[in-house]
Amino acid sequence: MSKLSAGRLTISAVGDISLGDHPVCAGIGMRKAFAKRKEKVLSGVAHALNDSDVCIGNLETVTSDIGLNPYWLPSYEMRGSPSALKYIKAAGIDILGVANNHAMQHGREAFSDMVKQSTEAGFSVIGLDEGGKTYLQKLPHENGDESIVYSISTRPEEWDDNPSDVPYSLRTDTAKLVEEANALRQQCSGFLICSIHWGLEFLDYPGPDQIDLAHRLIDAGVDVIFGHHPHVLQPVERYKSGLIFYSLGNFVFDLWPQSTKLTTIAKVKLRKGDTPDYECVPVEIKDDFTLAIASSSASQEIGSLLSWERYECLSDKPSDEHEYRRRYSNERKRFRVSSYQFFLKNFFRYPPWFFIQSLARTGLRRLTGH
Repeated sequence: MSKLSAGRLTISAVGDISLGDHPVCAGIGMRKAFAKRKEKVLSGVAHALNDSDVCIGNLETVTSDIGLNPYWLPSYEMRGSPSALKYIKAAGIDILGVANNHAMQHGREAFSDMVKQSTEAGFSVIGLDEGGKTYLQKLPHENGDESIVYSISTRPEEWDDNPSDVPYSLRTDTAKLVEEANALRQQCSGFLICSIHWGLEFLDYPGPDQIDLAHRLIDAGVDVIFGHHPHVLQPVERYKSGLIFYSLGNFVFDLWPQSTKLTTIAKVKLRKGDTPDYECVPVEIKDDFTLAIASSSASQEIGSLLSWERYECLSDKPSDEHEYRRRYSNERKRFRVSSYQFFLKNFFRYPPWFFIQSLARTGLRRLTGH
């Protein structure tokens, strides 16, 4: 990467990138879309990804074929083909974060292979831990300054038996997370950008604890926060001299609710001594999982979802974190109902081995309550 202009950085960011199939889309999701449509998945928005100094995204699925059994649902779901990495690289994404709650879904060997495959495909990989410290992507400027981009996850570890020693940047202690940001600020002479996997799914506004953490990170010296995990867009807040994108939603993903198909490319212009300037390019995920610049009506909805004024004008803001989590529980129930509806509506599209396994797993969960 060539050196950046002194005191300036233009950085773009997108939300969750899945190269594999969601469990409800096993055999008909993103992995199949990339195998069939290849570079066309992202070609409709590639021009909007290529006009920044650097572009980052969150790699939400394990991209490795190590240990893959293509006929066994738990082995196949949320697993991308390494061959698809070249398509997101060619579209203009430069840095991939791997700190998220799906990182360890297919084991440590597959995780390590994903990092290797991503590096060989030309990506810088962030979100790895080195002795308890997160791996930093340093961006040199012409005057000798260095900007830093780093990636962390606050979501609970779901797959590994030893969550205290996972190879990605998992952070469960808020106070230490803020201390880490303070320490990074001390060694960062340029701009400090944090990509963070946090929050709760399907709610289109952040929770009280999330807002508090965001403000503490900006107070600690972070210039820009790019958030992801909720799978839907959330507002953008200017706080003091910092900028907070609470959730960039999905970007490359095979979820079916309309709210999960509205997304954006966030472009931030940073200049020393000035508050960050930004624009959001509205993007839609089509039914065939290709990306396109959003229509006029979708653009208006995306603009509303990203508006901090919309959040501030909510008449029923959650009073505390307990209330926020109660609303999340309700959204999860709605999502579960929609997943059954999607599955039944598309039953004829599934490979028979996945269709049978999905039915069996659903029945078992209904019987056991898990």
